[in-house]
Amino acid sequence: MSEQVSSRRQHKEYVQNSRVAAALRDGPRTLEEISARFHSYLRFVGLFKVSERRAREQTASIGERLEALLGRGWVVREGECYALTPLGREEVEKRLSELGETGTLMRRFLQPQMVSRITLALHLALAALKLPAGLISGSVGLLNDAADTLLDGFSSLLVYLGLRFDKEQAVNIALVVFMMVTGVLTFYEAVWRFFVPSEPDVNWFTFLATLLSAFACLVMWVYQRYVGLRSGSMALITQSVDSRNHVIVAASVTAGLVASLLQFPLFDTFVGLAVALLILKSAVELTIETVRSLGEEEMDLSRFEFGLAAPYERFWHAQLRDWMLYLVGKQGVETRTELVAQARQALDFQRIPAVQALGVAQPQPQANEIIERSLSDLFDRGWLIGVEQLSVTKAGRKHLRQRG
Repeated sequence: MSEQVSSRRQHKEYVQNSRVAAALRDGPRTLEEISARFHSYLRFVGLFKVSERRAREQTASIGERLEALLGRGWVVREGECYALTPLGREEVEKRLSELGETGTLMRRFLQPQMVSRITLALHLALAALKLPAGLISGSVGLLNDAADTLLDGFSSLLVYLGLRFDKEQAVNIALVVFMMVTGVLTFYEAVWRFFVPSEPDVNWFTFLATLLSAFACLVMWVYQRYVGLRSGSMALITQSVDSRNHVIVAASVTAGLVASLLQFPLFDTFVGLAVALLILKSAVELTIETVRSLGEEEMDLSRFEFGLAAPYERFWHAQLRDWMLYLVGKQGVETRTELVAQARQALDFQRIPAVQALGVAQPQPQANEIIERSLSDLFDRGWLIGVEQLSVTKAGRKHLRQRG
């Protein structure tokens, strides 16, 4: 155990050393310039302004790391500047090469076809787990969920074929039809159990199957939704809706099983009915979106965004907007041209070697749109005035004081 802890500590130290050394990849820099370079990592996640205390702490930490790198022979001091030695450059390139391989693997797993393959394998595995558990226990909710999962396995195969042979629209129609048929059948089964009730036989295997299903579908929901939005694939978004339904279903089935243990088996039948209605509701919503796409109306994927995506985007834009106001009000930036240039430089995340190696930086055209949006917001709020020559208004100065 101690060897593992030591190994992890050494790896962490190596990563930190490489990160500091990578700041010198393009040429010698002073300690202050290296520290300013590190602000790019914070801007990448939306933190554009660092407090003076935090900046001093970061500079001190980088200074300690540079002293360690001097001892290792990775860097040399040239007056006030630090520069990479051949050994240091070799280590930096080695680390960036490792990140590049990781980035290639990440991009492979973000391909729609790869998502469909993983989804197919997972659905077959879950069906093989949930179907026996549902048959053994007699749980209506679990049986309905198992049947839906089995059909999902077939639909995943269709998605893969559709993506591979560029027939995604036809596949999406088939997915919606499958979801509608599944909803109708499960609704019929749930209603039938009201007239022919049965008590589920609850055991540990049933609970295990349900909990594993919930966790697996939660992961797939996030994975499918992210790649679907990233690639604009409606078929993957449709599957993500189904995966989200399975998470809700698993929670409901668990509640039904607990109710059966408490001698209230009818609750499981209600769960089965709720599952069916949820599937039907999702099918109707996706049918509407699919019909719109058939009419060559552009699909609105924004309503499928994650719940946390919109608040984070607002936070990110607010941080950029306030930082741009700070540049004009406190840092002496006087013209629109200079302000836009500094903002573009701040959003040029390709300058971060690790981000460049991973290939996760935003394209520059998108950065330009973000900057223009933040500028418009500053003018609309009355915090900034001017055409080319800019100045902060009284309301803008008040906002800066409130923001500290």
